Amino acid sequence: MNLNIPLHSLSPKELEIMQYVHEHSVAIVSMSIQTFAQEINYSTSTVIRFCRKLGFSGFPEFKYFLKNLNIQKEQNPVSSDISVASIKNSIKADLESTSSLLNSDDMFQIARLLCSNPPVYLYSPAGLTDISVSYLESMLFISDCQKVYKTTASKALRHFIQTADKKSIFIFISNSGRFESTLNLAKEARLHGMIVISISSIENNDLAEVSTYNLRFFSKKRENDGADLTSRLCSFFVLSSFIEYFSFYKKGLEHENFSESD
Repeated sequence: MNLNIPLHSLSPKELEIMQYVHEHSVAIVSMSIQTFAQEINYSTSTVIRFCRKLGFSGFPEFKYFLKNLNIQKEQNPVSSDISVASIKNSIKADLESTSSLLNSDDMFQIARLLCSNPPVYLYSPAGLTDISVSYLESMLFISDCQKVYKTTASKALRHFIQTADKKSIFIFISNSGRFESTLNLAKEARLHGMIVISISSIENNDLAEVSTYNLRFFSKKRENDGADLTSRLCSFFVLSSFIEYFSFYKKGLEHENFSESD
């Protein structure tokens, strides 16, 4: 609805009303406050408080806003020209460009470090990034990295930074490379002499600059009324490619050690 209201400021009851408004904005314009209250199973006083919390003087002004909003939608319908093919082509271009970045020495250095089985700390600040971090955590376990610790709490990670062995590795994933919580923790880890590995966009970003090693990917940042629509596929591609590289590196190392023992 583009009201610029932080959703976390709305109660569960108000979120229910917001959902109803989203689904029935056209019908609400012709409703009385009594009818609207009956439809959502709340009192008229609750409706008035809801409207005022959104910045309106009352239900009539709220209806007027919805009426204008519906007119704007009719005059500017959402374009359906964005085809599946164009989305696929965009993702394909990003993946092809990302693959060209994976020939760096950082892949080798990170694999070498992980082979010594150091403690690895993963920061998961929630949101879409949490999916990438959980995937990396699973892949590291599968790759026989036995000391992998994931945390969603910045306070807990800060404690690890201050108490962990200097050979510990801290891994941060950020699509923008500028997420404040992630960036501050990465900076603190470097200040304490820790090894910091980041996976972030090719764009100039602060996270990459403070990291010991950085794996980059291409990603076009896209938004729709403040919602992040940026694809995370390239970050998964980087993670998957690295795990595959790490697996081959370990096998080569094991083969070399076996040959020397003979």
